[in-house]
Amino acid sequence: MRIPLILLSGLATFSAVFTADAASTAAAAPASPATPSAASTAPAVAPAVAPPLVFANYGFKINALDAGTDMPVVPAVQMYLPSLPLPSDNRLTFAPNVYVQLVPYLGTMKDYITENTARMQNDGYIIRAQNTLSDDEWQVEYIASLNGLPMHWYAKATRSGYRVYYAAGGVPDEMWNMSVTADHKTLGDILRGCVNSLGVTGTAPELKFIPAQTSTPGPVPAASTTPAPAPAASTAKATSAPAKATGTSAK
Repeated sequence: MRIPLILLSGLATFSAVFTADAASTAAAAPASPATPSAASTAPAVAPAVAPPLVFANYGFKINALDAGTDMPVVPAVQMYLPSLPLPSDNRLTFAPNVYVQLVPYLGTMKDYITENTARMQNDGYIIRAQNTLSDDEWQVEYIASLNGLPMHWYAKATRSGYRVYYAAGGVPDEMWNMSVTADHKTLGDILRGCVNSLGVTGTAPELKFIPAQTSTPGPVPAASTTPAPAPAASTAKATSAPAKATGTSAK
């Protein structure tokens, strides 16, 4: 029987960021109440309904769980490809996946890159390549060991306002160059293309507080080799960390 390896969310990252942000919020002086204006009494306009997420090849669509929040989201969305057997041990299977998370962040993208690169190196990750696309965009590809299994990750971080949007795709390194389509696209090609499509819409509400810069999670959410019957979301407690303190993956 094949046992699937399933990526779990880094819930410990949420706790760490919540603590730091709560402290920064408490330290801020309360703002004086604003005087009501004529505009404030106007009836609220219902927000536009976003189109559903459509998965044509799977044959379904579903509305997005899209909610404004000041809190870090780990992850905001996570998508899976069908599970495939590991070449080195076909008793084990892994579902290649891509996730997106967003976190409040006060510093510049240069700060973010410096902090996370140092954290990744300190935790023994092997950085294969990285590229600064602009003052607010960064790509990084690296190898991180998960319970002795080398995992290949590709990630893109985009900073907008006081948030960093982070998308990452991962698969065991031995599967990265596995050809899976008729035109010989590899799993790495597919994950990289999906991650690179990350864009910021500019429609998120402004944060109600200035986040503490130290609240930045590491470059990797949590991963686990705990056997699971399907690549569904899990409530299992994360075992790693933003780099090592809460989880695995990329940020």
